[in-house]
Amino acid sequence: MKERNNKKKKGIVKKVFLIIAAILLVWLLTDIIVTEVYAGKIPHHYASAKEGRELMLSNTEYYENVTQIDIDNRLGKSGGTLDELLEASTAEVKSFNIFEKYIIDRRIANMAKTIARNDYELPYLEEIVFIKTDMTVEGMAASGYTHGTQIYLNSTNIMISVIPEAGNFFEQLLWHELFHCLTRNNPEFRSEMYSIIHFTVTGTEYELPPCIKDLYRSNPDVEHHNSYATFNINGQDIDCFVVWIYMQQEDGSYTDDTPVLVPIDGTDTYYLPEQASNFNEVFGGNTDYTIDPEECLADNFKYAMYYGIDGWNGQGYPNPEIIQDIIDVMKK
Repeated sequence: MKERNNKKKKGIVKKVFLIIAAILLVWLLTDIIVTEVYAGKIPHHYASAKEGRELMLSNTEYYENVTQIDIDNRLGKSGGTLDELLEASTAEVKSFNIFEKYIIDRRIANMAKTIARNDYELPYLEEIVFIKTDMTVEGMAASGYTHGTQIYLNSTNIMISVIPEAGNFFEQLLWHELFHCLTRNNPEFRSEMYSIIHFTVTGTEYELPPCIKDLYRSNPDVEHHNSYATFNINGQDIDCFVVWIYMQQEDGSYTDDTPVLVPIDGTDTYYLPEQASNFNEVFGGNTDYTIDPEECLADNFKYAMYYGIDGWNGQGYPNPEIIQDIIDVMKK
């Protein structure tokens, strides 16, 4: 009798387990289907390691313009070569596994739902190619960057994005990098966005003056220096474009960096942000990422898309007008 009761209990436990497993399986399959439907609304695919390396090497214009200081800092040694940098960078490119593709697609699906829920209209966008890299050459603090419509993602960030808070950060990162892809695909969209923070996009590519040419810090997210804003420097209004450069330290190294303001009239000089009384006013104050208008706007864009006009936990923004203007552009 006792043995029969034990068998009966085991049978019940087994049935309960099978029911739970079946429910979880149905939930997972449903989630996968819904995820893929929504994620497909933002065109993208995942590069294999081979394709990723080939795409990275195809960005010849970018790599041909990196400075020696850039190469040395990324390789962590003096006298490095471009070939060494390319070899080290491509060696870090890996293929995505199925799980990684799924967790990224879930975030992309969330983004597509946000667009639909708020009646946003995504500007024209060519297919995005995601490339996974360990990103140690770029610095482990680097989370992602872009070339064209190639989005390079830090492999560590992909894996830890399964943690809720890390996943929220990862989704914001995708919004930030998506902005760079959108501005490259849509010159009018770029011009309209830049005007929100007082920058005028021109048809002129400004040349770096000799005083900073060798100090230039490359940024794959910034393809052009063809926009300017008016900065008040020493009581005088000067039209300047923004450049990210290395600054020499007391020990002679070039490990620090800063944005500088370069006059568009070709004068061989630059000004530091603190020399412009309206620097924060121009960039708006919503983010400290002010190394270029492109990066400042990408941050504001991710805030607008992820948090909306109310901001994180409803705390708002120092300059809500920027966020509202971005939302208005996306609703056109």
